[in-house]
Amino acid sequence: MNATSAPGRGHIDIQDVCVRFTQNGVPLDAVQSVSLTVNPGEFVSIVGPSGCGKSTLLNIVAGFLKPDQGVVTVDGAPITGPGADRGVVFQQYSLFPWLSVRQNVEFGLKMQGLGRSARESRARTLLGLAGLLSFENHYPDQLSGGMKQRVGIVRALATSPQVMLMDEPFGALDSQTRVVMQEILTNMWQQLRLSVLFITHDIEEAIFLSDKVYVMTARPGRIKAEIPVLLPRPRTPDMMSSPTFLALNRQLRALIREESLAAMGGELGEGGLAGHDWHVGAEGVGAML
Repeated sequence: MNATSAPGRGHIDIQDVCVRFTQNGVPLDAVQSVSLTVNPGEFVSIVGPSGCGKSTLLNIVAGFLKPDQGVVTVDGAPITGPGADRGVVFQQYSLFPWLSVRQNVEFGLKMQGLGRSARESRARTLLGLAGLLSFENHYPDQLSGGMKQRVGIVRALATSPQVMLMDEPFGALDSQTRVVMQEILTNMWQQLRLSVLFITHDIEEAIFLSDKVYVMTARPGRIKAEIPVLLPRPRTPDMMSSPTFLALNRQLRALIREESLAAMGGELGEGGLAGHDWHVGAEGVGAML
């Protein structure tokens, strides 16, 4: 498995997608007229305020959800449901506790009918790439959170998908482990060069990992901005203090703050956060209510 195994594959095209839900009998637009592209071998992140439809878009590409309007394709083929061409990694660890690390990685390969020797060879190669080969015979309850998520990523990669879809995969990790996982992921991507669509709330994570970042508006989610990340690869942690990185960070924070305030609507009033000048007296919070 290598970066040249499927040249030009993994093109995601989302055109004019709308999604509507019904809440208490009332129609609700979750995503409105969204168009975006992930080119073959490109790492693309989507950021935006909570509830803007980021995960909804990823679930459409994964084939778990159908849009009410618009067209979504991978390599020109319309998405009609889940498929082996798309690997999915969620925030929650989804390992089988009764299987060893290597057996977890081999599971999808076994379902595809791959022979034992070929399964073991591919699993051990990917575990080595993720720094987990020495843990191949351990069970999930013997692993840290970061290691479990690495196994989940390797398992998704094992079936040779053209696209990786990742929904807040590091959201449950502590900050130090998260930074290490970001570095491991970008190094693995550098080797394999799959197309990646990555959902995150972490702006620095999006910048560090991505070739471009899409910013979504408050609900109904639309594309507010497409920001190219013009940082050289391979990415290293010291880049996070570079002028280019810091400028991107400021730009994205400003865009998302606008949308986060918009999402809160009239709750903050015209004065915004500055209008919430609370003073708690000796009687405590109860006296304010």
